[in-house]
Amino acid sequence: MLDLRLLHQAIILASYRNYARAAQALHLTQPALSRSIAGLEARLGEKLFNRTPRGVVPTAFGELLLVRGRTLLDDSARIEREFNLMRGLEIGELRIGAGAYPAQMSVGRAVGRLTERHPALRVDVMADDLRGIIVALLAGRLDLAVVELSLVAGEPRLVTEKLPAHPGCFYCRAGHPLLAESDPGIARILEFPFVGTRMPPRVAQSFLELARAGSIDRDTGDYLPPIKVDSIRMAKDIVLASDAVAVAPQAFIAEEIAAGRLVVLAARAAWMQTGYGFVALRGVLLSPAAEAFKDEMRRVEDEITAGDRDLRAAAG
Repeated sequence: MLDLRLLHQAIILASYRNYARAAQALHLTQPALSRSIAGLEARLGEKLFNRTPRGVVPTAFGELLLVRGRTLLDDSARIEREFNLMRGLEIGELRIGAGAYPAQMSVGRAVGRLTERHPALRVDVMADDLRGIIVALLAGRLDLAVVELSLVAGEPRLVTEKLPAHPGCFYCRAGHPLLAESDPGIARILEFPFVGTRMPPRVAQSFLELARAGSIDRDTGDYLPPIKVDSIRMAKDIVLASDAVAVAPQAFIAEEIAAGRLVVLAARAAWMQTGYGFVALRGVLLSPAAEAFKDEMRRVEDEITAGDRDLRAAAG
């Protein structure tokens, strides 16, 4: 049996390429680290590191050990964490990744309700670049993500569950010049500055065909609006203070509509809807905290769907 402690020390040594610095990072003396590595080499029957003018360099056997060893250490940490999580909601920890739309429409409300019932539960929400969230999930740094599902389509390491799609609408501030026109189409609306988050490839081409500004990210295929923000709440603030226009589910701007500060524009298109859902690592058991969060999210999403339906009915 390999000692995971020795594997960890070998990985740190490979990182620093220097016994003295690696020993300091490990809070060991240099002779103690040297003995550990020698013991590991004796156990495996192969030399793992060479001392060179460039520092300590792994041998071919050492490289193999490092690759496999990192996986073993990651799996060990994941098992330990899953055991801790399975001990219950009250002492657990939940790490969630959330895209811009779910982060500000439903994730916050679901987390609030969950922690109200389980105040000792520790929750860490990562609201970051969508692809950064997916990378963090694949690396095991998140338990669960709520993101645009088209970005992970076909990824065999992940499992998904679609949440309700919420139709989007264009909106502008009260008194906007567009409101003097009888029925402006999308192309006309997009003659004004458009503010929003980066849009996934499934809607990017539609936006670019209609908008006179913005661009396609060559690396990701995303549409980059002329006024790009990371928060749909910030987009709303910009619209309220300018002639910019934006897109959001009507429920997100219901309060401002009721107050007469924002106005929904009639133009619609089939691609103007959310497409997010749950994403998790395949084969990894979700903790009770993660399952409880999913239940809260489903309830909140159903409430948003009902609210959208009521708003559209009221608008005729």
